[in-house]
Amino acid sequence: MSAYYDLFEKPDVRQTGEQQPLYARFIPKGTIEQKEFLDRVHLFTGISRSMLEGAMAAFMDELRDCLADGWTVELGELGYFTPSLSCRREVMDKKELRAASVSLRGLNFRLGKAFYRALDKKMQLERRPQSKKDESQSALSQEQRFQLLETYLEQYPCINRAQYSRLTGRSVRQAVNDLNRLIEDGVLMRHGEGKSVVYAKKK
Repeated sequence: MSAYYDLFEKPDVRQTGEQQPLYARFIPKGTIEQKEFLDRVHLFTGISRSMLEGAMAAFMDELRDCLADGWTVELGELGYFTPSLSCRREVMDKKELRAASVSLRGLNFRLGKAFYRALDKKMQLERRPQSKKDESQSALSQEQRFQLLETYLEQYPCINRAQYSRLTGRSVRQAVNDLNRLIEDGVLMRHGEGKSVVYAKKK
């Protein structure tokens, strides 16, 4: 049993336009919905499913009521839930802001240390395996990738790194290298900075 991760390029926060280092991101295998989750707990504990459903509904009701009443709620080793707020308008003086302008933004969750340690010990990570489609695309030659790009730019005025990556099956880092090489060869030109960088045919 293992969990998947993959590597992605960090955002170019300083908008240098340069290649950025990679970071690891958790890749979900899917979503276990409430019904399946309760089935799993039922099989593991033997507690009746109807009791589990009732207990979960009661937990959610009581959690909502306690949070609405202004409390931080601890759920055992799992961790702590606290409401997160936002202001609907910017002010510089406290006197300018009334309660009607403050609203719920979401919930902050702080993971319990014991749960974290147990999860960290149990989780076995491995790089997400490539699908057959990914493998076939990653094997494309430089000429094949250029042909795909040519066809794409006949339909659209420009392309970004993520679009080129999906089109050719290259990683984002490889996509940047390809696109920079095409700029050096005088085929493409770059517009914009940071995340908004796009590439178009050089006139």
